[in-house]
Amino acid sequence: MVPSVNPAPESREVHWVKGVAPEPPYYASIFSTRKMVHRPGYAEMDEATMKAAAGQDGHLGHQVVHDGDRTIFISYWRDMDAIRAWGAHALHRQAKEKGRTGWYAWYRSEIVRVEHATEFLR
Repeated sequence: MVPSVNPAPESREVHWVKGVAPEPPYYASIFSTRKMVHRPGYAEMDEATMKAAAGQDGHLGHQVVHDGDRTIFISYWRDMDAIRAWGAHALHRQAKEKGRTGWYAWYRSEIVRVEHATEFLR
């Protein structure tokens, strides 16, 4: 069987809000973690924060990669004002606190400005 030339959008690794990547410049917030084994309430908070972030003005999309207890989550934003607004969001602040007090053994957060981007899709 020959693979599809144009896979469905949901099969792509980056989930863009408008279905296509925006033109740079834009910003990426990279959140790398190592999770604790026991994380009560984590799945529910993850779902709630994903929905809340998607509704934020300036949210462009996201991608996530899991490898055992390690995760790299990248959210894409129009500008630094949108990132700051998400950082101040009450639900996001609550999730960050729970992450520090029980869900994560380690995490690192980085914000970068995307100046150029290319994509290849077979």
